Parts: sequence; C-alpha cells; structure tokens
Amino acid sequence: MGAFLVAAAAFVFYSTIILENYRRMRIESVNEDIKFETESVNKAITEIKRAALFFAATAKVTLEEQSKVFGEKTTYEFMQSAKIAVGGGFFYEPYKFDPQTKLAGCYAFIDPETNEVELEGFDFTKDYDYLTSVWYTEIADILKSPYEVVWTRPYVDDSGTFAYMVTASAGVFDENNKLIALSTVDWKIFRIVEKLNKIKATDGSFIIISVPEKDLIISNTRNKNDEGAALSSLPWDIYADTFELGGVSYMTFRRIMDNGWMLSVQVPAKEIFAEIETRTRNFSIISIIVAVLLLLYLRWAISKLVNEPIEQLTQEVKEVGGGNLDKHIEVKSNDEIGILAAAFNKMTVDLKATIEQFLKEQSERQKVGEELNVAAQSERERCGAELSAATDVLTKMLPNTCPLPASSNDFDIHAVIHPADGVGSSFYDYYFVDSKTLAILIADVSGKGIPFAVFMMIAKTLIKNHAQSGKSPKEVFDAVNNLLCEDNEAAMFVSAFFGYLDIESGKFTFVNAGHSTPILHSNGKYDYLKTQNDFVLGGMKDMTYSQDEIALRTQDEILLYTDGVTKAMNNDEESFGEERLLSTVNNNLNLPLNELSDTIKSEIDKFVASAQQMYDITMLNLRYKKG
Repeated sequence: MGAFLVAAAAFVFYSTIILENYRRMRIESVNEDIKFETESVNKAITEIKRAALFFAATAKVTLEEQSKVFGEKTTYEFMQSAKIAVGGGFFYEPYKFDPQTKLAGCYAFIDPETNEVELEGFDFTKDYDYLTSVWYTEIADILKSPYEVVWTRPYVDDSGTFAYMVTASAGVFDENNKLIALSTVDWKIFRIVEKLNKIKATDGSFIIISVPEKDLIISNTRNKNDEGAALSSLPWDIYADTFELGGVSYMTFRRIMDNGWMLSVQVPAKEIFAEIETRTRNFSIISIIVAVLLLLYLRWAISKLVNEPIEQLTQEVKEVGGGNLDKHIEVKSNDEIGILAAAFNKMTVDLKATIEQFLKEQSERQKVGEELNVAAQSERERCGAELSAATDVLTKMLPNTCPLPASSNDFDIHAVIHPADGVGSSFYDYYFVDSKTLAILIADVSGKGIPFAVFMMIAKTLIKNHAQSGKSPKEVFDAVNNLLCEDNEAAMFVSAFFGYLDIESGKFTFVNAGHSTPILHSNGKYDYLKTQNDFVLGGMKDMTYSQDEIALRTQDEILLYTDGVTKAMNNDEESFGEERLLSTVNNNLNLPLNELSDTIKSEIDKFVASAQQMYDITMLNLRYKKG
C-alpha cells in the first residue's frame, strides 16, 4: 500500500508539470485550426488567381489572332469547368481590339437561377459602357505590370443576388507597358466569410476578417456595425498579441491569406486554458480513485486459485485451434480467465460468421462486377468527350504558318504533333521577334489533363511575351521560370528548348531547360547538338539558365523533338531510343522537311507495332538556306 501511495503522489506531481505542456498545446491547437481554415481559403484564392491569368492570356491571344470566336469559345468552356468563380472574362481599352470600335470584351457567368453558364459575347459591349463602371476604374488604376493579379475591395453584388463578392484581375500590356486589356474573375465570398466566422476557439472568442492594405473590415462577429468600417477605427491595436477590451484580457491569433486578407481570432485568456485545467484536475482525481480500487481488486484476485481455470481454458482452446469452431469454452469464473474465455467464444462465433459472409460475398461479386463495368464505360465516354473538346482548343493555339513574311530563300520550317490519347501535353511555336530574328520553341508539360493544358497555355504565352519584349533566350527562361514557380502548389513543370536564328548571319542562339537534345544536320550528316541541359521551367525558383550559340551554314538543319519520339515503346517494353532516331535521319538525308517528319513517324509506327502510344510525338525542323 505504501508503494502505491508513493506512485499516486508521483502521478499528481507529474500532472502538475504537464499542465504547462497542455497550455502550450492548446495555443498550438488554435493556431493549427486557423492555419487549416486559411489554407483551404488560399487554395480557392490560388484558383481565382490562375483564372485571372488565364483570361488575360486569352485576351492576348484573341487580340493577336483577331478571333472573337476563339475568345468567346475559350471563355465559355473555361467557365463550364470553373469550381468557385461565378463569372469571368476580359475587356479591352478603347479602340485597342478594333480601331473602328471603342469597346470590346467578352464575359461569361453562371446564372444563379438555372446554374448554367451564360455567355455575353463581344456584342454585349455595344450597350454596356464598362469604362464608366467603378470596378473597371478601380482595377485599371492599380494594374501596373503584366502577370500581376490585383483584387478589388469587397462589394455587394447589385445584379439581383445581393451577394458579398470580390473581383480579381490581371492586365495585358503592350511593348510600352501601356494597358491594353484586363481580365476579371468574380468570386462570391460570403460562404468563405461564413466559414471563417464559425471558428470558435471558446465561447467568448470573436472573429475579424479584414483587408489591411485597404484599411477595411470585412466582418466582425463581435460588432456587425464594423463591417465596411476602417480597420484603424478599432479601439485596440489589431496587431498586438494581447489586449484588454471591456475589462477582459484577450489573446490574438492571426494569419495573412494569399490575397492580403487577414483572419484575426480574439480569445479571452482565461477561457483558452479553463477547459484544460478542469480536465487535468478531474483526470488526476479519477485516476487516483481508479488506481486505489484497482489495487484493492488485485489484492483480492491474487489470493484466489487460478490454476484449474487456466488448465481448462488451455485444453479447450487447443480444440478450437484444431478447427472445431462449434466448440464453446465452459470456464465460468468472473475474473480475467472468465473474460478471456468469453473473448475466445466470441472470436469463434465471429470467425465462423466471417467465413460464411465471405462465401456469400464471393457469389455476389460477379454480379456487382458486371454492373460496375457498365457504369465505368459510361464514365469513360463522358471523359473522352471532354478531353476531345479540350484537345481541339489547344491544337488551335499551335501556329500553322510563320506569323511574319519571310523569303523562301532564307529558311524552311515544318512542325507536327501526334498527341497521345486525351489532352496533349506538348507544344511547339515559332515567330519573328524582330525583322531578322526567328524564334523556335518546343516544350513538354509534366502531366496530362485540363490543369496541365492550362499550365501549358500559360507557359507558351509567357515565353512569347518575354521574347517579343527584346530579351535573349536566357533572359526569357530566367524570367518565365520564376513566374511559373509562383503559386505552383501542384508542382507542375515544363521542359523546353528555345532558340533565335539570325536570318542574315546564320547565328543560332539557344537555351535548354531539361528537354531532349536536338539533332544538328551539318557537313552532310546528322549528329546530336552539344548543349548545356539545365533544370526544367517551374521546378525551382531563381534558376540561372545557360545560353549557347552555333553558326549555321547553307542547308544546315536543327531537328527538335519531344521525348515521345525516343520513349515510344513496343510490346517488349523496348524504347525506340536515341540511337535508332539518329540512324533513321542519317539513312534519309536531303529529304524535304515534311517528308523527313513523316519518315521518322513511320519508323516509330513500325517499331511499336500494336503497342499503345503513351506520349505525344512532336517534331519541329528548321533548315537554313541563306548563304
């Protein structure tokens, strides 16, 4: 008994010590709750930001191609796949889209009554002067540079829903950094506000959601009248870790979200620890009482003879172990031996029932499997239709002809893409960056599906915009890599090879970001180009890329390709490989570029035979003819 009392005293002492640890854990728990809730909001913010950049890129391409149909179709299809945005589109500055037309824009939204996407095409701007709207002037005033996403002040929608909303926007700028268009993505935030306001650390805690940059209170659960008021009007310092209000001491827990909003939870200091202290005290008392009762019971139980029940239990368990699941153990003691016997009895009953159930399920599994096959086939057909539509849109983004006039005496160029099943994950591009410099690009995104296709479109647009701003290939990749790393929670990346051909001199300047090594035709034969193979784009921020250059002579060629060429695999899981590719081109010298691409594809098809194509097969071939 003396030893037990010493142990009990030690337990009470231990409980007192760990009380401080419980307090620390309670503070960490509140912080983790706030972190969890804000991270879910940050995911929504990232989706809205990506949508704003997507619509800005769409506005850029629509302007370059002068294709209203492309702008309207892309806007409509994107909103059909939008998860949280309720509206989105883009609007041009006066006369920027059409010198004869002052206003031009495209907008799609989700009708709150039908929950269907409605498109307001370019014609709707004839009756809607968005230039005089408050939202347009506010966004236009704060947009300063490309690829920057800005947010409006929260506002109440006056279109009939009266929902609490905010708008995100990104700008499109010309070569003089003048705004030519802006995107808009509308987001109903009342559910987000309601969700954050339900964080209840204690009964006396209250929540404030604010925009510090705009000195604005979005929501205050303690005083509804503060909504829309200045943050600086609060009677305490919102950035203080502790403060007193109405004679109550508070602790403040805060977190800044990715769009600059701040979530602040104010908790009475006494309440945050009261529950823990009470539970710890009650637990200590109950533990001591239970320990005393357990000690008394053990002293009584040890005094009893247990050998006979143990021997009986052992013999009957052996019989159960021999396979007799109908055996019932007849030990009738009320101590641990009786409990163990009852457990064995329950185990045998449960085991027998499990075996019977397994046999029953086996007979039903075939029927269920047939029903699942029907459902799976329907789902595959639906997904196939969606992927086909996405493939069609992305294919139209690839160039069919060189975008600026060039003499056929200067160069020949040919490009082709053979996508695998689903939405393609590779692309090429070529265009003039000035009157004598031709840019060529080939790239491959790290995955397949709609998100990767959107990432591919953004990467292609960023590379072209930076190239046409006068940057070298190295400077283009240095800048685009950092932009693709921003808010890239899905860890998507793209391998790419990018180069400039000086039409007059034949100098070819290039940079390689983790892409397949190109093939150079020179001196009557093909061989792999010596190049520094740097890290992929979007994989790691602040990477520095290496730039190389070579001199092309008349009839020299540069063959670019994706790894879908070398990784093409036959039924024996053997790859087409770099050696077989080099042998193919050297066995077909001096072919027209389109025939060379067809020959390579034909050799791949012969090699893989009936095996399924797993990767996009994309090729771009440039032949220099001037000299």
